Amino acid sequence: MVGLERKEKQTAMGVGSSSGRPSSLHGLFSYDNKLGGAVHAALNVCKYLAQGGYATEAVGSYAAGDDIDYLSQAYPEFVCHRVPRSSPARYFNSAALDPWLRDRVGQFDVVDLHGVFVLTTHRAAKVCRELGKPYFVRSHGSLDPFDLQKRALLKRIFGPLFVRPLLANSAGVICTTELEAERLVTYGARPKRWVVSLPVPFPEVSGAAGLRFRREFGIPEDAHVVLFLSRVDYKKGLEFLIPALAELKKKFPKLWFVLAGTGKPDYVAETRGLIDRMGIRPWTTETGFISGKTKEGAFNAANLLALPSLNENFGIVLVEAMAAGLPLLISDQVYIHKEVVAGNAGWVCETSVTSCRQQLEIALLDPEGLRSRGANAQSLAHRHFGVAAATEGLVSIYRSALMRA
Repeated sequence: MVGLERKEKQTAMGVGSSSGRPSSLHGLFSYDNKLGGAVHAALNVCKYLAQGGYATEAVGSYAAGDDIDYLSQAYPEFVCHRVPRSSPARYFNSAALDPWLRDRVGQFDVVDLHGVFVLTTHRAAKVCRELGKPYFVRSHGSLDPFDLQKRALLKRIFGPLFVRPLLANSAGVICTTELEAERLVTYGARPKRWVVSLPVPFPEVSGAAGLRFRREFGIPEDAHVVLFLSRVDYKKGLEFLIPALAELKKKFPKLWFVLAGTGKPDYVAETRGLIDRMGIRPWTTETGFISGKTKEGAFNAANLLALPSLNENFGIVLVEAMAAGLPLLISDQVYIHKEVVAGNAGWVCETSVTSCRQQLEIALLDPEGLRSRGANAQSLAHRHFGVAAATEGLVSIYRSALMRA
């Protein structure tokens, strides 16, 4: 009876009603906390839609060992349905998804699918097409030319056969930046390209939290802290950042490096080897994966956040850092770099050790510039990447697509 009551309520809230408030179902390949950015990007979209009064639910695949304990506390605003993963599980397949969708998808106005090279998305899209339900696709960067270099042969086969019809029959691809939309690889399909920022929850700004973080991790209170907070991955620019820091230590004796994040064991080991070879181990703090209050403490403890990535289609952590008042050092391959330059919110380098060192040196030589660009960064985050603007922008996309349909 509870399920039936929920169904009746959500149907009444659909776009065809007098309220005109589109309801949405979000398809996630997984809820596993260990998968990081794309999972939380999808969940935050749902969270803020629900907080805005829009009927929103999610469905995702699940397997034993997934870290999902955080869901009820971090995302209590909406229901997260789980369907068991089945073979081939490595591609997030779930045979149980099809009957679940056939029973439930009629309750929603639109379906928002997160991920491309995952079988949950293709299963859901097939059901939507059969039932005449409009669906959107979010690639989360996976249709960027840079990302397509990974497992390139498989993607060259899979793309024309499966991704092209997925996109061609969709209500459009939702991108987070104009650059992402421009560079999107569609394998010959011509979908509508929608652009809307991700809704990013802003961390608390607290000097006391920063001081606690420094004390907890043994960082001197007068240190000049450069923070790297992201997945430890080859594309994140650590091969440029670590040597650049090593070259600058003599000129800036109070320099301190915080490496916050984790990744595949082989690359983590490689990064630690680079730290040792560059001689920066004595003034490097490795925290591993951090979240919640510890993550907020890291933002508040730092003087600058550095992410000179080889490719970054949005970068949630960058918006979080700016909202905390941190200026950025990013590469020109981070897709929000034009906004950062226009807002005078940080420094932009090329993807090389020399350029990274030069821009970092310029930043460290200008304490007043660090403060003023930090204030600009905070203003930029609230002005362009706030939750309300992102959520209303997404709802507008839903409404436009429903009108077109």
